[in-house]
Amino acid sequence: MKKSIIVLSIILIVSIGVVAGMYGAGLLAPAQKVKVRIGYLTGDLHHLALHVAVAKNYFAQYGIEYELYEYINGPTLMQHFVVGELDFAYVGTPPALTARASGIGSNVTSLPVVIGSGNLEGSALVVNPEVIKSVSDLNNKKIGTPGTGTIQDVLITTYAKNNNLNITKYPGRISDLPIQYGRGEIDGFIGWEPYPSIAVYQYNASVLLTSHDIMPNHQCCVLVVSDKFLASKPDIVDKMVAIHRAAIDFINNNPAEAKQIAMNVTKLPMPVIDLAFSHMSFSKSVNVDSIKAFLIDMIRLGIIRNVDMSQVDSFINGFINTKYVSG
Repeated sequence: MKKSIIVLSIILIVSIGVVAGMYGAGLLAPAQKVKVRIGYLTGDLHHLALHVAVAKNYFAQYGIEYELYEYINGPTLMQHFVVGELDFAYVGTPPALTARASGIGSNVTSLPVVIGSGNLEGSALVVNPEVIKSVSDLNNKKIGTPGTGTIQDVLITTYAKNNNLNITKYPGRISDLPIQYGRGEIDGFIGWEPYPSIAVYQYNASVLLTSHDIMPNHQCCVLVVSDKFLASKPDIVDKMVAIHRAAIDFINNNPAEAKQIAMNVTKLPMPVIDLAFSHMSFSKSVNVDSIKAFLIDMIRLGIIRNVDMSQVDSFINGFINTKYVSG
C-alpha cells in the first residue's frame, strides 16, 4: 500500500513538473478571453441589439470580452473604423458604403463587411406643424440632419431631389437637433430614433415623413466587421453574429422588456420609447436590394465618386458577406 502511494506521488510530481515546463516553454498556455472593440452611435435605438446583448450578458456566455466606443454619427465612427481602431460597428448603411468605397485603392487598414442587420427603417422627419403642413411646404425650409453623409442626410437629399424640393440642410449633433428645433432655429429635422420622438413628446413637433415613407422596408443600420478581423478570426465573427442574432430574437420575442432596456439606456420616458418603436423594425435578414439602391443613389448624388454604375454589383458582393445576412 505504501509503495502504491509513493509511486502515485512520484507520478503526480512528475506530471506537475511536465505541465509547468510546458507552460514555461509556451507550449501550453491558459485559455485567453478574446476582447473585441465595438463602435456604436450616441443614443441610437437602432443599435438596441448591442444594449440587449450587454444587459442579458450574451457576450460572457460566448466567452467574449468587449470594449464599447460611442460616436456622434456614422461618418465619424467610420473614420475611426477604417484606420483600425474598431473590430465591429453598428452603423448606418450609407456611412459604411462610403467607408468601403473610400478604401478602394487606398492604404486604409480596415474595410467594413456587413454581417448582420441592425434594423430596418427607424428614422423620421419631424417639423413645426404650424409652418410645414405638407411635403410641398418643405421648399426653402431649414432642415437639420445628424451630419453630412449619414443615412438620414442621404434619405432627405434623395427625397428632395426626387420631389424637386429646395431645402437648406443644417448638419448638427443628433442630441442638439430637438433643442435647436425647440428654439426655432430650424424648421424641422430628420434623425434616428428616439430623437424625432423626443421632439414630438417635448416640443410638439409633428411627424411629416418616416423613412418608411421615403424608402419602404429599407436597411437602416448594419453590423459590420473589419475585413482583416474577419479573415484572421472567423470563429470570433461567428460568435459575434450569434450574439447579435440572439439579441434581435430577444427584442422581437420580449418587446416589453426590450423597451425597458431601451428606457434604461436612453433615460427617456416610456411614451417616447413607444413612439420610437412604432417607427422601427428589427430583422435578422439584411435587405440587400435597399443597400444596392442606396449605393446607386449615392453615386448619382456624387457622394461616392470612385465607384460607377458598372461596378455596383461587384461592390455589393464584396460589401455583404452572404454567409451571415439571411434570416
